[in-house]
Amino acid sequence: MRFFATASAFAAIAATTLLFASVSTAATTLNTLEVKGKYFVDSVTGDTFWIKGVDYQPGGAANFQDGSDPLSDPDTCARDIFLFEQLGLNTIRIYSVDPTLDHDECMSLLASAGIYLILDVNTGIYGQNLNRYEPWTTYTEEYMTHVFEVIEAFAGYNNTLGFFAGNEVINDNNSAEASPNYVKAVVRDMKNYITNNIKRQIPVGYSAADVLDFRVPLAAYFECGPEEEAVDFYGVNSYQWCGDQTFNSSGYNTLVQDYANYSLPLFLSEFGCIQVLPRTFQEVGTIFSDQFSVVFSGGLVYEYSQESSDYGLVNLSSSDNSAQQRHDFVALSSEYATVTTTGLATGSATPRPTTCATSYEFINGNTTLPDTPAATLIANGLNSTYNRGKFVDITVQSTNYTIYDYNGNAISDKTVNEKYSITVSSASAIDQTDKSNSSAASSGSPSSGGSGGATTTGSSPSSTSKSAAISNLVRGSEKIGATAVFAVILGLVFA
Repeated sequence: MRFFATASAFAAIAATTLLFASVSTAATTLNTLEVKGKYFVDSVTGDTFWIKGVDYQPGGAANFQDGSDPLSDPDTCARDIFLFEQLGLNTIRIYSVDPTLDHDECMSLLASAGIYLILDVNTGIYGQNLNRYEPWTTYTEEYMTHVFEVIEAFAGYNNTLGFFAGNEVINDNNSAEASPNYVKAVVRDMKNYITNNIKRQIPVGYSAADVLDFRVPLAAYFECGPEEEAVDFYGVNSYQWCGDQTFNSSGYNTLVQDYANYSLPLFLSEFGCIQVLPRTFQEVGTIFSDQFSVVFSGGLVYEYSQESSDYGLVNLSSSDNSAQQRHDFVALSSEYATVTTTGLATGSATPRPTTCATSYEFINGNTTLPDTPAATLIANGLNSTYNRGKFVDITVQSTNYTIYDYNGNAISDKTVNEKYSITVSSASAIDQTDKSNSSAASSGSPSSGGSGGATTTGSSPSSTSKSAAISNLVRGSEKIGATAVFAVILGLVFA
């Protein structure tokens, strides 16, 4: 009988038994988030999701160049995700990426740590952003091709929470006159592209400079109108709580009042004033209180790495890629550790206005949007020769780079804690919708790699080694049950 064929078979059974001892306590799969009324919710459990995060762009967004980005090097990701876990984060925001790079392992490691991504689709490179004063000169097919490539590169990862169509594009009187309807056109194009080409409705939003004149009218302008033109969520970059303040003295009471009737998910896309140093992040307690949660869904601290603007939580060495916690890291970690989101008050849902006002104070509220320069791409998708990303087996779970605590002591155990399981697949489950002539019809350039993928039920044992197949099955065992997986593993071991 082949059942008794080899000693290694018994070893495999013993190892499998040990694996299943841990399966019963294995983490669950990280679910996608979706918009429901004025909150983000878990698409499976329906639980409200509160953003507890930081803004993350080592080197600074202004210095970004194609060829590398924060999610392209697994060793760097393992270093920073370990520190994200020490901060207690569930979300990061990244301002610029190169969509042609491979982001699979970094996004997989983020997902296993339970961390979602909010991603801006623009960079500072010419042709990859809107000119806020003359947007008609940069709203081109070339620009929208870049935007769609970013969407494609990250659409399949189920920890991609959403995309920002712009960040502080409208920040003064001239841009408020020139840009609103062009930014809204980008939102429209992104949403239509996702609807036509991606099998998941990933939310699209805008991140606003908190200029008092524009605060209410701009938010209302992006909220209104046909579904395909309105944002799905809205971020506010607010630095008004400085030092020792209260809900009222900081002006947070007015912030909540101004957005009280907003119908969409709303959060602080940047916060963390540096007018009073060192920062104590006293505002965190208020952001995650019933006073704030009836309108806002949490926020993101600016920013992870120390740059010339002096907002950093961590010092990163350019010589050896080591990282050291700063005072602000310790302070934020302490404040985030006290946050309890269970039972936070939620505000009642408000119907989204499907018609816009005839005018908006302080901004050009033109609701006639420019025609898209990328109609063919929206209809047919990018050239089908690009590769989409997917969750993969994590090979770097502990960085080779040195991490120092605030006191300068090297941290010995730098292993990222796997809180959620990820399901590895040999191919993306979020493929382009069926378009027989997509390659011929597309006029955009193909992305050369790093494209978005999704979870599936696991790789086929016939296309992988027995050990890899067993590993993948155990990772996804909560989906199909331990008994069924054990039976499959017996077949693999004794085949």
